[in-house]
Amino acid sequence: MWGLTLRHGWGCEKNEKHGFKWLTKAAESAVEDLERAKGGLGADAVKTELVIAIYEVGQCFFQGWGVDKDKKMAVSYYKVAANLGDADAQQDLAFCLANGKGCKKDKKEAAMWYRAAVAQGASDVGLAWIYKDKYKN
Repeated sequence: MWGLTLRHGWGCEKNEKHGFKWLTKAAESAVEDLERAKGGLGADAVKTELVIAIYEVGQCFFQGWGVDKDKKMAVSYYKVAANLGDADAQQDLAFCLANGKGCKKDKKEAAMWYRAAVAQGASDVGLAWIYKDKYKN
Protein backbone atom coordinates (compact mmCIF):
# COMPACT_ATOMS: atom_id res chain seq x y z
CA MET A 1 0.00 0.00 0.00
CA TRP A 2 2.97 2.30 0.59
CA GLY A 3 3.90 1.95 -3.07
CA LEU A 4 0.39 2.99 -4.14
CA THR A 5 0.44 5.86 -1.67
CA LEU A 6 3.70 7.17 -3.11
CA ARG A 7 2.61 6.61 -6.70
CA HIS A 8 -0.55 8.66 -6.27
CA GLY A 9 0.58 11.11 -3.58
CA TRP A 10 -2.11 10.06 -1.10
CA GLY A 11 -1.23 12.06 2.01
CA CYS A 12 2.40 12.43 1.00
CA GLU A 13 4.51 13.91 -1.75
CA LYS A 14 3.89 12.08 -5.03
CA ASN A 15 6.87 10.02 -6.16
CA GLU A 16 6.06 7.52 -8.90
CA LYS A 17 9.60 6.10 -9.11
CA HIS A 18 9.71 5.27 -5.42
CA GLY A 19 6.16 3.95 -5.63
CA PHE A 20 7.20 1.61 -8.43
CA LYS A 21 10.22 0.48 -6.41
CA TRP A 22 8.04 -0.36 -3.38
CA LEU A 23 5.41 -2.16 -5.47
CA THR A 24 8.09 -4.28 -7.11
CA LYS A 25 9.59 -5.02 -3.71
CA ALA A 26 6.15 -5.99 -2.38
CA ALA A 27 5.60 -8.42 -5.26
CA GLU A 28 9.00 -10.05 -4.72
CA SER A 29 8.42 -10.27 -0.96
CA ALA A 30 4.96 -11.78 -1.41
CA VAL A 31 6.35 -14.48 -3.72
CA GLU A 32 8.84 -15.45 -1.01
CA ASP A 33 6.12 -15.38 1.67
CA LEU A 34 3.81 -17.51 -0.49
CA GLU A 35 6.53 -20.10 -1.01
CA ARG A 36 7.06 -20.26 2.78
CA ALA A 37 3.32 -20.56 3.48
CA LYS A 38 2.76 -23.35 0.89
CA GLY A 39 -0.98 -23.61 1.46
CA GLY A 40 -0.70 -23.22 5.22
CA LEU A 41 -2.34 -20.70 7.49
CA GLY A 42 -2.19 -17.25 5.96
CA ALA A 43 -1.45 -18.44 2.41
CA ASP A 44 -4.65 -16.86 1.08
CA ALA A 45 -3.77 -13.47 2.59
CA VAL A 46 -0.27 -13.63 1.12
CA LYS A 47 -1.71 -14.62 -2.27
CA THR A 48 -4.04 -11.60 -2.15
CA GLU A 49 -1.12 -9.28 -1.39
CA LEU A 50 0.92 -10.89 -4.17
CA VAL A 51 -1.85 -10.45 -6.72
CA ILE A 52 -2.37 -6.79 -5.82
CA ALA A 53 1.35 -6.05 -6.05
CA ILE A 54 1.76 -7.87 -9.37
CA TYR A 55 -1.28 -6.17 -10.88
CA GLU A 56 -0.13 -2.73 -9.71
CA VAL A 57 3.37 -3.26 -11.16
CA GLY A 58 1.61 -4.05 -14.44
CA GLN A 59 -0.35 -0.82 -14.11
CA CYS A 60 2.92 1.08 -13.65
CA PHE A 61 4.31 -0.38 -16.87
CA PHE A 62 1.08 0.28 -18.78
CA GLN A 63 0.69 3.88 -17.60
CA GLY A 64 4.37 4.78 -17.31
CA TRP A 65 4.10 5.47 -13.58
CA GLY A 66 7.63 5.55 -12.18
CA VAL A 67 9.00 3.49 -15.07
CA ASP A 68 9.12 3.81 -18.85
CA LYS A 69 5.88 2.74 -20.51
CA ASP A 70 6.15 -0.87 -21.64
CA LYS A 71 2.80 -2.35 -22.58
CA LYS A 72 4.33 -5.72 -23.41
CA MET A 73 5.72 -5.92 -19.87
CA ALA A 74 2.37 -4.75 -18.50
CA VAL A 75 0.62 -7.59 -20.33
CA SER A 76 3.02 -10.12 -18.79
CA TYR A 77 2.22 -8.84 -15.27
CA TYR A 78 -1.51 -8.74 -16.03
CA LYS A 79 -1.35 -12.38 -17.18
CA VAL A 80 0.23 -13.52 -13.93
CA ALA A 81 -2.31 -11.64 -11.80
CA ALA A 82 -5.19 -12.75 -14.04
CA ASN A 83 -4.15 -16.39 -13.70
CA LEU A 84 -4.11 -15.90 -9.93
CA GLY A 85 -7.75 -14.81 -10.16
CA ASP A 86 -7.62 -11.00 -10.00
CA ALA A 87 -10.68 -9.59 -11.76
CA ASP A 88 -9.06 -6.19 -12.45
CA ALA A 89 -6.09 -7.89 -14.08
CA GLN A 90 -8.45 -10.09 -16.08
CA GLN A 91 -10.25 -7.00 -17.39
CA ASP A 92 -7.05 -5.15 -18.24
CA LEU A 93 -5.53 -8.20 -19.91
CA ALA A 94 -8.74 -8.61 -21.91
CA PHE A 95 -8.60 -4.95 -22.96
CA CYS A 96 -5.00 -5.37 -24.14
CA LEU A 97 -5.86 -8.55 -26.07
CA ALA A 98 -8.97 -7.04 -27.63
CA ASN A 99 -7.08 -3.95 -28.78
CA GLY A 100 -3.59 -5.28 -29.46
CA LYS A 101 -1.96 -3.21 -26.71
CA GLY A 102 1.37 -4.81 -25.82
CA CYS A 103 0.41 -8.08 -27.48
CA LYS A 104 -1.07 -9.57 -30.60
CA LYS A 105 -4.78 -8.85 -30.94
CA ASP A 106 -6.80 -11.92 -29.90
CA LYS A 107 -10.50 -11.27 -29.38
CA LYS A 108 -11.26 -14.90 -28.52
CA GLU A 109 -8.81 -14.89 -25.63
CA ALA A 110 -9.95 -11.38 -24.67
CA ALA A 111 -13.55 -12.61 -24.45
CA MET A 112 -12.44 -15.48 -22.21
CA TRP A 113 -10.75 -13.09 -19.77
CA TYR A 114 -13.66 -10.64 -19.83
CA ARG A 115 -16.02 -13.52 -19.01
CA ALA A 116 -13.75 -14.59 -16.13
CA ALA A 117 -13.90 -11.07 -14.69
CA VAL A 118 -17.68 -10.88 -15.16
CA ALA A 119 -18.02 -14.19 -13.30
CA GLN A 120 -16.43 -12.42 -10.32
CA GLY A 121 -18.83 -9.49 -10.47
CA ALA A 122 -17.24 -7.13 -12.99
CA SER A 123 -19.68 -5.29 -15.22
CA ASP A 124 -20.29 -6.57 -18.73
CA VAL A 125 -21.93 -3.36 -19.92
CA GLY A 126 -20.77 -2.79 -23.48
CA LEU A 127 -19.32 -6.30 -23.69
CA ALA A 128 -22.22 -8.20 -25.28
CA TRP A 129 -19.81 -9.41 -27.97
CA ILE A 130 -17.96 -11.66 -25.48
CA TYR A 131 -20.97 -14.01 -25.41
CA LYS A 132 -21.08 -14.59 -29.18
CA ASP A 133 -20.38 -18.17 -30.19
CA LYS A 134 -17.40 -17.21 -32.32
CA TYR A 135 -15.61 -15.95 -29.19
CA LYS A 136 -16.30 -19.00 -27.04
CA ASN A 137 -13.91 -21.94 -26.79
